[in-house]
Amino acid sequence: MARKRLILPFFFLCLFWLHADFEDTYSEMISLAGLDPNSGRNSFLTLIIPSGGKYQSMGTAYTAVVKDSGYLDANPATSSHLKNTELSFFHNDWIDDSNLESVAYTQRIDNIGWGLGGKFLWLPFDATNTWGEVTSSGAYSESVLTLNFSVNFLNDYYYSGISLGVNAKAAYRGVSEVLAADQNALALMGDVGILTRFNLLKFYPSREKNFALGVSAKNLGKEFITEPDPLPSQVTGGFSFSPIKPLLLAADMTYPFNLNGEEAEAVSYAMGMDLAMTEFLSLQGGFLLKLGKPRITVGTDLEMEKFSVGVNYTLDLATQFKPIDRIVLSLSLNLGDFGRMTLRDKVQELYLTGLGAYSLGDYTQALIYWEECLQLDENFTPAREMITTTEKSLELEQKMRDQQTVE
Repeated sequence: MARKRLILPFFFLCLFWLHADFEDTYSEMISLAGLDPNSGRNSFLTLIIPSGGKYQSMGTAYTAVVKDSGYLDANPATSSHLKNTELSFFHNDWIDDSNLESVAYTQRIDNIGWGLGGKFLWLPFDATNTWGEVTSSGAYSESVLTLNFSVNFLNDYYYSGISLGVNAKAAYRGVSEVLAADQNALALMGDVGILTRFNLLKFYPSREKNFALGVSAKNLGKEFITEPDPLPSQVTGGFSFSPIKPLLLAADMTYPFNLNGEEAEAVSYAMGMDLAMTEFLSLQGGFLLKLGKPRITVGTDLEMEKFSVGVNYTLDLATQFKPIDRIVLSLSLNLGDFGRMTLRDKVQELYLTGLGAYSLGDYTQALIYWEECLQLDENFTPAREMITTTEKSLELEQKMRDQQTVE
């Protein structure tokens, strides 16, 4: 209990350390890096604003990360790898009086995953006259709806296979007439992604693969309005690597492009880490290197059996300290795994029981156990390998008996 009471004080201590003298440091970084002349040419920028969660906490280095519903923003192929069904809510206290509210639901059944997500940005404003008097009020809003589907192929005990995924997305922009006339717009677009996971330089025992590669192409579509601006289309490639069990490192490279042929923003790079401090507490940090807009993010997650809560904080050009904004709160409900872990434990138990029978020379009983393993999980390769080994042993024994009978 004492550890849990230390979580928030520790997190806000990190915030204080990060934003102390940050404005001066940030100005120096901007002056060294320069500004991107193509920044701000796209519409529906809500599409590239992180909803929150570990996706944001890890600096958006998430294309090859399999953790939670943040995959909807990162790589549509990920849903066929997630452990649990999740319902997640995110509150992003963005800049000034604006808020980004998000919700996501994701589910996996065997090698098929799917998800549904929504984002809503609300930015109120007041129109004033020359003397500063408020003459009218209105709002700018953007809404995004995402439907996800992915499937996993070629997976077995040693290799997680290759996953392909797609997102179908619709976005709507609402602009009050007092701000600009005839600017309401609809946009339709899609994402595609690929993900693979395997073991590489792994020196600790775990069923989880410690290395992953992912590529995704996002926001491929069009805005339907007279003289539309291009959507923020981009291709992102990345990897994740767990050198030790509690630590996950990730890096992404993003190449923006515009489907109408106009010049796009510069290439950006993201790096992030997720560190499990205890069974229930993890810390995240990330850095997004983007021309004229470097971003630093820190976050923490408290993960319980049925739910998890998280908070993260972002420092970039949009951050304001009085009052402090850019804090994101998240709540994820764990709705179960459709019995996958129970099945996995049962298969493991049958396999070990079969090994016990094999060590005692009871090959027939061992084969029964391993055949039952494969009936429950046809991809449990160790059972298939032991069946082959045992059958060869039985064949050898039979040959030896036949030879003794002839003699």
